[in-house]
Amino acid sequence: MVKTPNQQDKSSKKKENSTPRLQRNLQGFMNSLSDVLIDITALEVNTMVVEQITGNKFIPWQAYRDIYPISGAYLGSRNIHPSLSDRYLSLRKQLEIEYCLILTEKNPAALKDCPILLEPTISIDDIPTKLPNPLNSGASAAEIKKIHDLLDNGRFLRSLRKIFELKSALDNRNQALNTRESALPETNSHTALPTDLIYAQTIIQLDGEIINRFDKQVLEHEHRDLLLKIHKDGVMAGEIQWRGLLRFVVNLAQSVLVRHGASKDWFNQN
Repeated sequence: MVKTPNQQDKSSKKKENSTPRLQRNLQGFMNSLSDVLIDITALEVNTMVVEQITGNKFIPWQAYRDIYPISGAYLGSRNIHPSLSDRYLSLRKQLEIEYCLILTEKNPAALKDCPILLEPTISIDDIPTKLPNPLNSGASAAEIKKIHDLLDNGRFLRSLRKIFELKSALDNRNQALNTRESALPETNSHTALPTDLIYAQTIIQLDGEIINRFDKQVLEHEHRDLLLKIHKDGVMAGEIQWRGLLRFVVNLAQSVLVRHGASKDWFNQN
């Protein structure tokens, strides 16, 4: 069937109108993909020995509520072992720093209101928090929206997830320390009961840079060779999974682009 000039014009206009929409959709897809790539472009493998492995799931709102109230008074009320206090406070400080960095990136003038960025040694108990309070039952709709927006921030979520994982390990260790002290009250737990620590850490960047860190205690550990072997095996297994995930993401992006008729040049430019 031969199209009339009128039909051809309509078809041409429709195609022209759909092209910008296609590019917008593809651009949106690539932007969302970039957030994922930030998480998977670097492989990090840590090796540590823990009392037990929990099945705790990461729920952003709950993780935020659990970490937000950490302070000197909080630790005292929760029967936190003295040897772990500084580590708990450090986690809370990390969360505060991350939020202040986000604030100052949006508004550089906010730096003057973030002493935690200006004084690295300052205690979290010595400054008013900038984080929105998730424990306020009488919070306004604006305050609740502020928390939701924060938990929608990919960068903040990545930091929150890592801090939550470390807190979960500390919670397990705290329980073990308190249990042992109850059973062996005469034990000097500050020296006899070491806390969980990362014995070995390997980070592989997408550009090929490899960073290895080893705690000096692993060199004196009675199971040094076993720990280092476990770490090496973990790095090898992690690298295989990491490369497979990268290939999957790249193939996914290319297949979507090809399916929508985008050129390779457009893909390379974006």
